[in-house]
This record gives sequence, structure tokens and C-alpha cells, in this order.
Amino acid sequence: MQIFTALFAAALLIPFSTHADTYTNQNFLFTYHYKPATFSLLANGGFAGRLENGSTFKQVPVLSEPSVRLHKFVVDDAYFYISDQGTFQASSNLVALSIYSYLTTT
Repeated sequence: MQIFTALFAAALLIPFSTHADTYTNQNFLFTYHYKPATFSLLANGGFAGRLENGSTFKQVPVLSEPSVRLHKFVVDDAYFYISDQGTFQASSNLVALSIYSYLTTT
């Protein structure tokens, strides 16, 4: 039964995995992800580059404090936060820091 449920769920999601002109928070999870064509290390410890489709991306630290391992990833209009505690969405850097602080204390 679990295999059937997994296959059924995958069949439902396949049509939504399409190519998009611009990544947004609404389509990012179900859109084809292009490979990086260029990739550079930034002076602040982040990364930046361009995808095969021409979209630019960057991943930058939210704070320059070494004990806070929280980065914001942005590609087109989509953004989310990546940390040593997991990946999540937040409406601002302040909210992301609050979530990160909670995750590090639980």
C-alpha cells in the first residue's frame, strides 16, 4: 500500500515539474532546476553564479558571526534560508535568525 501511495503521489507531482522563466517561492519546489554554468566564491564567504538558463543566484551569510551558520539563497524571485540546522523559508532575515536561534536551542 505504501508503494502505491508513493507512486500515486509522484504521478500527481510530475505534471507540475515544468520549466519556468523565473523562479518564485511559489514554483521553486516543482520547477526544473537548471545547473550552475558559473560559480564564484564571494569575499563575504558566500557564493554567486549564473545558471544554464541565464538566471543569477547568490548565497550569502545573514551574519558575519562565525558561530551563526545561516545563509540566504536567492535565485530570481525565490529565496530561502540554509543553515546547519536545516533549510527553511522566512519572510525576512530577522525572522530567519529567530527560527535559527530556536532550532539551535532545541
